Amino acid sequence: MCTWVSLAMHQRNQLVTVLLLGAMALTEAGTGTFIYAGCSPSKYEPDSAFEGSLKSLLTSITNAAPNGLYNSFTAGNNGTTTGAAAYGLYQCRGDLGNGDCAACVRDALAQLGQVCPAAYAASLQLEGCYARYDSSDFIGQPDTAMVYRKCSTSTSTDGEFLRSRDAVLGALQVAGANGYRASSEGSVQGVSQCLGDLAAADCAACLAQAVGQLKGGSCGTALAADVHLAQCYVRYWASGYYFRSSQDYSGDDVGRTVAILVGILAGLALIVVFISFLRKSC
Repeated sequence: MCTWVSLAMHQRNQLVTVLLLGAMALTEAGTGTFIYAGCSPSKYEPDSAFEGSLKSLLTSITNAAPNGLYNSFTAGNNGTTTGAAAYGLYQCRGDLGNGDCAACVRDALAQLGQVCPAAYAASLQLEGCYARYDSSDFIGQPDTAMVYRKCSTSTSTDGEFLRSRDAVLGALQVAGANGYRASSEGSVQGVSQCLGDLAAADCAACLAQAVGQLKGGSCGTALAADVHLAQCYVRYWASGYYFRSSQDYSGDDVGRTVAILVGILAGLALIVVFISFLRKSC
């Protein structure tokens, strides 16, 4: 007889960040380029009430993506089964059309299932869109935790570059339509975006904190940098430097535990369990 032990309920929301690829240029990278993912260590059981709610939630997200760049949903919140509800949202980059948004969201949900199989909580950021779900209601809750930060190893103390970068970052702190804004000054370009449910004041506060993270630490003179907080992101790059390979970037300040091989390790764990079961059966 096999006994499965699940992690405590309070551990569900402790996402483990997975870093696979560095940030790419908007003009070079496809909308499906992977940036990061986060998975809770706790897993739900097959055919559980939560799994049913999650499937309904992901279907709602898939159906909504062709009609708008942002939406949030709740599934299974009927008060009859504790822990059965699923909460989630998606958001696409503000310059995408609905067709590209829908394609990106489908890609994100497919990757989410592969990177975070059976996780109680998960999030995934692609170049063109973001998707997240959880067993706890996080929608609309203030959260400025840093999820991901990456800075180029190439740096510059040139006064003109720093002035242009600061001008771009200053402009990006003001939320645009759909929470999205693009800016350029001299050789520097940048974009920023807040989640669609953030009020203007909360969006501005989130962006200001993200900009502070970009200017501080080892990102201070980086020629390209990218920071994602839980509810907003800001990125900038000097001409040519956002196009470089991931070898030119250093993930120096990831807000949560880095586990590049989470998916592979999960697969290996299943193989070990299966072999152990076969040995006990013999």
